[in-house]
Amino acid sequence: MKLNHTLKGALIAVTVVLVLAWFFVPLLVKNYAINNSKELLGRQIDIERLRFNYFTGSMHMNGFKMFEPDEQTVFVSFDTLNVNIEPYQFVFNKKVVEQLYLQGLYVNIVQQDTTFNFDDLVAFHTAEDETEAEDPEEEEEAFKYILSNLELKDAQFVYEDRNLPDTTRIEDFSFFIPEISWDQEEKSNADIRFNFKEEGYLESSLNINPVDGEYDARIKIYHLYLNPFLKRFQEYAEVSAVEGFLDTDLVIRGNVNEAEKSKVSGRTSLSEFSMEDVNSKKFLSSEQIVCTLQEIDYFNSSYHIDTLAFTQPYLFFQLDSLSNNIFRIFKMDSDSDAEQTSESEASESEVSEMAGDTTSQSGLFYAINHMNLQDGVVDYTDNLTGQPFEYHLSDIQIETDSIFSDADWVEINARMLLNERGTLKAQVGFDPVDYMDGRLDISVEKFLLPDLNIYTNYYAGHTMVEGDMFYYSDSKLVSGEIESENRLVIKQPTVTNSQGGLYSLPLKFALWLLSDENGDVTLNVPVRGDLNDPEIDVWKLVWSTLRNKITDTANDPVQSLAPLVGADPKDLQAIEYEYKDSLPSVENKQQLDWLLELEKKKEGLSIDLEYFVDDELQRKALVDAKEDVQNQESKDTTASASQELSDIYSEARIRNIRKYLDSLASDSRIEFKDRDSLAPSNTGAVPYFKINFALQNETDSIPD
Repeated sequence: MKLNHTLKGALIAVTVVLVLAWFFVPLLVKNYAINNSKELLGRQIDIERLRFNYFTGSMHMNGFKMFEPDEQTVFVSFDTLNVNIEPYQFVFNKKVVEQLYLQGLYVNIVQQDTTFNFDDLVAFHTAEDETEAEDPEEEEEAFKYILSNLELKDAQFVYEDRNLPDTTRIEDFSFFIPEISWDQEEKSNADIRFNFKEEGYLESSLNINPVDGEYDARIKIYHLYLNPFLKRFQEYAEVSAVEGFLDTDLVIRGNVNEAEKSKVSGRTSLSEFSMEDVNSKKFLSSEQIVCTLQEIDYFNSSYHIDTLAFTQPYLFFQLDSLSNNIFRIFKMDSDSDAEQTSESEASESEVSEMAGDTTSQSGLFYAINHMNLQDGVVDYTDNLTGQPFEYHLSDIQIETDSIFSDADWVEINARMLLNERGTLKAQVGFDPVDYMDGRLDISVEKFLLPDLNIYTNYYAGHTMVEGDMFYYSDSKLVSGEIESENRLVIKQPTVTNSQGGLYSLPLKFALWLLSDENGDVTLNVPVRGDLNDPEIDVWKLVWSTLRNKITDTANDPVQSLAPLVGADPKDLQAIEYEYKDSLPSVENKQQLDWLLELEKKKEGLSIDLEYFVDDELQRKALVDAKEDVQNQESKDTTASASQELSDIYSEARIRNIRKYLDSLASDSRIEFKDRDSLAPSNTGAVPYFKINFALQNETDSIPD
C-alpha cells in the first residue's frame, strides 16, 4: 500500500514537472534567447511567442525580429516558423525534419559605399567559426539527413542601394521543396516559385543525386519587367527610361563537386524592349530579341549559340566631329575609358607578341548556328557640315548561318532600303581566325543623289538636283592588302554650282565630261592599300581616290572627250603649224573636224583656240625662207618688215581656220581667244593653237 502511494506521488510529481515544463520552458528559452541574443547571434532579437510539443517534436514561433545595431530598425523578421522533427532519429545519426514552414519572412539589406548592413554579423560568425576550428583533433561524425516539406511563403526582400540611390523589392516570394535527403539513391527535388511585384514570376527546380553529386537545375523567368531596374542600367548608361520584358528558360547540368564545369543551355528573350537617352529620345529598341543557347561551357571557354534573332530592331545614331550618341550614352568616350582602352590594347599587343600565331590554339570556341535580323530600322543624323543631315535606313534584313570560330570562312548577307527608295545588298565574307582576310560585295541601286546635297555643297560646292546612283563594289582583303574594284553609275545627273566648297572640286564639269550620249556617268574607281599600315584609313583612301578621279578628269578633259570621236587624246590638245605655213594641213583639218563633231555630241561644250608662237623664231624662219631679201637693206628695216610678215602669217592662220570651220558649220561656237604675245608659252613655241574645253556656262545645270 505504501509502495502504491509512493508510485502515485512520483507520477503526480512527474506530471507536475511535465506540465510546468510544458508551459514554462518555452518562456524561459524565449527570454534567455532575447536577453542573450547579442552573445548568441550578434544582434538584439525579439520573439513574440514560442511553443514546443515534446510528443510530436515540433516547435512553433511567432513574431520574430532581429534588429539593426541601433536596436530599433528591423533587419530580419517573420510571422510564423513551424519546425517538426523526429528526435529519436538522432540516435541513428540522422537528422530528420518532417516539416519546416516559414511564413512572412522580411529581409532588409542596405548598401552604403562598399559596406552592407550585415557586415557585423558576418564578422561575428566568422570569428566564431575560426574559434571552433582551432581544435583540429575533434572531428564530427558524418551524418545523414532527410528534410521534407520545406516551404517559404509570402516572403519579402528589400535591397536599398544608397549609392544610387535605389530600392529593389521582391515581394510574395514563395517556394516549396518536397524533400532533400542524403541517404537516397534517386535524385532529390527542390522547386521554387515566386511572383514579381509588377507581373511575371520566377520558377526554378533542382534535382541532385546525393550519391555521385550529379545535378540538373532549371531556372525559368517569365515576363520580368525591366523598368524597376532603371537605376542599375544608369550605372552603366546615360538613360532616362528602360522598358521591356525578360523571359528565360535555362537548364544547368553538372556535378556539385565540380560546379565550375557546369554547362548551360536553354532560351532567353527580350520583348518590347526600348531605351531612351537623357533627353527622352528613344535610341535603341527591338520588338523581340531571342537567343537560344545550345551549350555554354565556361570552364572550357566554349560558347555555342543555336539561334540569335532580332525582330524589328531600331537604332538612332547621331554623329558629330568628336564622338557619337552611342559612345556617350554608354560612357565609352570618357578620358578614363580611353586610358583603359589604351592600356588594354597595349596589354593585348604584348600578349599577341608573346603568343605569336597561337590565337587559334588558345582554346576559345564560339559558334552561332543561325543569326538573323528582320525589319530593322536605323535613323542616322549628323551635323558635320554645319547643317543637320538625316538619313533613314529601313527594311534591314541580315542573316547568316554557321559562324564558327574554327571555320575557314564565314559569310553574312544583308539588304536594306535607303531613304524609302534605294536598295542596298551586301555580302560579307571573312576568316574568323584572321580578320585581315575577307571579301565584301556591295550593290547599291536607285540611290537618290539629292539626298547627299548637304555633303556635295559642303565639300564640292555643288548641288545634285536630280539623278539616281548605282554603285557596285567588289573588294578583297588578303593579308591586309586591299584590292577594291568600284563602279559608280549615275543616271542623268543634274548639277548646279553653289558658292564655296571645302575642296572646291570641279564636280559638275567632271560629271559632264564623263557622261555618255544618254547623259549617264560611269566611274571606275580602283582602290589599293595596305591595312597593316596604321596610317591607312580605308574610307579616306576611297575618298582620296574618288577625289583624284574627279580632279584628273576636269584637269585633262581630252581623255574623256577623245574616245567620243575616235581621236588620239594628243590630237585634241593642240593644232600645230610649220613656221612658213598659213593654211591648215590635212592633219589640221581632221583635228578641226573632230572639234565640230564634239560640239554636236557634247551639247553645252565650250571650245576655244588660244594661239601661241615665238615671234623671234618665226621672223627668222620667214626671213631665211625669202630668197629675194637683199643684204643692202638696213637691219632695222629688215626687222620691221619681218615682224610685219610674222603678224601677217599669224593672222592668216586664224582667218583660214575660221573660214574652214564656217564652211562646215556656220553655227559653230568655237572661238579664238585674244592673243597675249607676252605670255611665257610663246617662248620657243612653233605656231600652234591650244585647244581648251569647258562648259558653256558653269552656273547652268548639266544638260540632259
